[in-house]
Amino acid sequence: MLKNKTGIIFGVANKRSIAWATAQVLHEAGARLAFTYQGDRLKENVEELTSETMLGSLLLPCDVSKPEEVEETFKRVGEEFGRLDFLIHSIAYAPREALSGEFVDTTREAFLTALEISAYSLPQLARAALPLMTEGGSIVCMSYYGAEKVVAGYNVMGVAKAALEQSTRYLANDLGPRNIRVNAISVLFRRSPRAASQISARC
Repeated sequence: MLKNKTGIIFGVANKRSIAWATAQVLHEAGARLAFTYQGDRLKENVEELTSETMLGSLLLPCDVSKPEEVEETFKRVGEEFGRLDFLIHSIAYAPREALSGEFVDTTREAFLTALEISAYSLPQLARAALPLMTEGGSIVCMSYYGAEKVVAGYNVMGVAKAALEQSTRYLANDLGPRNIRVNAISVLFRRSPRAASQISARC
């Protein structure tokens, strides 16, 4: 179904990552994939996962807080793939201390970090992907119920996810005329809210 389609996935951390489950489905459908990682520890995790079932996938370092790494990532994808059909955004982060206690105690630094990594990264990556989506494409990001309702222990991540969802709407409005679909999937966790915040902070 996705034979000859190419995509890049941001956010594989380990075998329990939503991004990894997504990658497996896309791979089984025939897509050729590129993966990004941040730091040597995550590189080892991604290498181990892809070497078992997706040998030959493109692995690239990318810290979304560093524009030069984002630029280099899509340059490499262009060189290897020629074009891009889809992008999966499954990255979010907030300092651990910002996911406990009361939201009113959120620091400026934690707030800005959560918004930059979890929300601003979507339009940043979309903008970088545009030149490669020459035949249209699809951009999908992962959200959570805490973007709409207060969830105990989710705190600043809920605010970041709300920003992510609204960014999705504005991007869809901008990119729809270029035949690029932009959607957010709100993931329902069947664990405790605390576990949900911990998962979202790293997926």
